[in-house]
Order: sequence, then structure tokens, then C-alpha cells
Amino acid sequence: MRRTRATLHRALIELMIERGYDRVTVQDVLDRADVGRSTFYAHYRSKDDLLVVSGTEYLRAAIAERETDRVRTLFDLADTHPEVYRTLLGPRSNAVVIRGARQMMADVLADEQVDEPAATFLSWGLVGLLGAVADGRITADAGYAVVLPSLRQSM
Repeated sequence: MRRTRATLHRALIELMIERGYDRVTVQDVLDRADVGRSTFYAHYRSKDDLLVVSGTEYLRAAIAERETDRVRTLFDLADTHPEVYRTLLGPRSNAVVIRGARQMMADVLADEQVDEPAATFLSWGLVGLLGAVADGRITADAGYAVVLPSLRQSM
């Protein structure tokens, strides 16, 4: 089950990088992942659900692998995989993708015991800062330095 979910996630991300989110269909993801439609719908309700749920699962796994805090890991990932973050947060991203990315950030912050108002505020800020890191406008260190005081205050 975990491998199927990871395969679907990878297929969606690859296709988003190649075509953009709007031009990717569930059938495209199924074809790339070599997964049947019923299997997809056993795990996800829609392409949007795949984006948010699998993205959050990926972030949580990446965070668990590292010895840095959650937010630092997000900045490191944006720095290491700018093509993915540009696809999620760049100028060609649509509102659905940006809201999905924001939800992923909020979910990760909730894991950090950040309360709801602070998680909402910080998640929107993270979306902007991570996009700037992916575009090369700021460094991961500079973005993290902006967020760290707010994060400490909200915990």
C-alpha cells in the first residue's frame, strides 16, 4: 500500500514538472504509475486529494529522516529540489496547487504543536518564502531566519 501511494505521488510530481498541474489528469497519473483506477480511488478522492495527502506524507517522511526541525527541512527541500517547489509555488502555479501546498505546510506545522491561527499565518508565509528559495531569490538560510522567531513564539 505504501509503495503504491509513493508511486502515485512520484507520477503526479513528474507530470506536474513536465506539463503543469492543470494539464495533468488522473488518467495520466494512472498511466505513468501503472496503477488501476480502482486502486487510485481506494487511496484518494481526486487529483487534488493526491496532491495534498501524498505531499504531506512525503514531507512527514522527509522530516522523519533528518535531524533538523520540520521547518528547516522544508527550506532544505526547497533548496535541494527547486524544480518541484517552482512547480508547486512558482508563477505558473494555479490557486488549487498553492492552496494545496499551503495545506501541506499547515499540516506539518500542526505536527509541531503550532496552534491553528499561527499555523495558518505561518503556512502562507512559508509558501511565499519556499517559492522564493526555489526561484533563487533568497537562500534557504535567509528564509528560515525569517520564520524562526515567529515559529518559536507560536509554540
